[in-house]
Amino acid sequence: VERICLALANGESICIYGDYDADGVTATALMYLFLRELGANVDYYIPKRLEEGYGLSLAAVEELYKKHVNLIITVDCGISAIEEVSRAASLGMDVVVTDHHQQGDDLPDAAIAIINPMMQDETYSFKHLSGVGVAFKLCMAIRHNLRSISGWADKPLPNLKQYLDLVTLGTVADVVPLQSENRTFVVHGLKVLSGKTRVGIEELKKVTGYGTELNTYKVGYGLVPRLNAVGRLGDADRSLRLLIATEQNTAQYLAKQMNEDNEARKGIEKGIVDEVYKKIDKEGLAAQRRGLVLYSDKWHAGVLGIVASRVADKYRRPTIVLTLENGIYRGSARSIQAFHLYDGIKELSDILLSFGGHKYAAGVKLEATHIGELEERFDAIVRKALNDKDYMPELVVDAILQPSDLTSDFMFSLHKFEPFGNSNHDPLFCIKNFSFAQPATFSEKDGHIKCFFEHNGRNYEAIGFNMRATHGAIIRSAKSFDVLFTLASYGKQHIPQLILKDLRGST
Repeated sequence: VERICLALANGESICIYGDYDADGVTATALMYLFLRELGANVDYYIPKRLEEGYGLSLAAVEELYKKHVNLIITVDCGISAIEEVSRAASLGMDVVVTDHHQQGDDLPDAAIAIINPMMQDETYSFKHLSGVGVAFKLCMAIRHNLRSISGWADKPLPNLKQYLDLVTLGTVADVVPLQSENRTFVVHGLKVLSGKTRVGIEELKKVTGYGTELNTYKVGYGLVPRLNAVGRLGDADRSLRLLIATEQNTAQYLAKQMNEDNEARKGIEKGIVDEVYKKIDKEGLAAQRRGLVLYSDKWHAGVLGIVASRVADKYRRPTIVLTLENGIYRGSARSIQAFHLYDGIKELSDILLSFGGHKYAAGVKLEATHIGELEERFDAIVRKALNDKDYMPELVVDAILQPSDLTSDFMFSLHKFEPFGNSNHDPLFCIKNFSFAQPATFSEKDGHIKCFFEHNGRNYEAIGFNMRATHGAIIRSAKSFDVLFTLASYGKQHIPQLILKDLRGST
């Protein structure tokens, strides 16, 4: 805080160094806008995913030096940038690291300060802030400190509430636990997002078809994928420019581009997912392996995290998905509840060029010559850590309901438990012996299912995302169903809508 305030006072050149995902982009936008509002000489740098990869790079440090940057503030990255921070320091640039990823054996000790709740000796009470959450706490501390500095005490300081839209986007995007401070951020941030907010987010809301009353579902499945799409396909700078835009025409253009990029991302992702599923099933990999490693020289690096997540969910296996470029495999890993991914991958550090992440998600890079060893050792590490029960998917039912329970009053009460997300999941309900509305109709589109159930003359709409392949035959053959679902609502009357999670024919 003292170093940043000194830079403010002296008009030093500050660069916010971020990441290309939604958490990193929102953290960058937050720090940039906050410091600019304070009159800072501030710029930003977002690395290109496909060209530069994740985190602070030596090439970027050299470029910032040529631009006469005095102070680098990393957001959502930096905890593993030992060599890069040392190089910056040797060139006379100070670095403040803000991150939320787990540290390795060494720290970037050449930094002026390291702010990370996940550091081993950190005593801060809440460990699970997102990257943008850590950045927001830094802004709070800077604002507090300025009040005690001569010349600032009587000046109007930024109202931090206006930045809660950015904090909410990044917090939901990074799937951190919605508890403690994260819950507070998102409760109030959703109110900011649901009202009239910054012009870029308003245009983003328009292309998703969302207006008011945003919730974590709409944020996580509507706004966030579009913010992530441009970074996945190439240059996340457009997401950043959208979030800091002041002109509506510019924001409208960028939001439209992001929407188109998201559609392109879906197509690329679907092609790789289909190919991976066929490979796993044809070669029987799920039966042979407890930890899956999948790789190709043709896959798009920008969507590998999503692919790994889908494979881990479908086959209940910790999964690493990699693509080959110039003799180097790089990609993403995703895990299941019982396996701590970062700790497992850390055991492979002797063959990895780099790695980083946390319990459920990680990124890795290694030379192509080690790919066979990675397959064998990752499988062995997972086998050693887990037992047979750990691989079994489990859905815990919170309550068994009757159709007559699904009223607007029930939905209104349920909304009081929001926001839902990691560690505060949507309640999972069960209704038994539920029958289709007659005549029975259901539609299948893009792998999804939409149908109507009926009870005592009342119809209930239900949607099953990505359930056509696994549940279409059950729906066509059974007459009544036991249904597992969460609930959403639409309209001012809070009309219930069933979001299907599983179903079977009633017995």
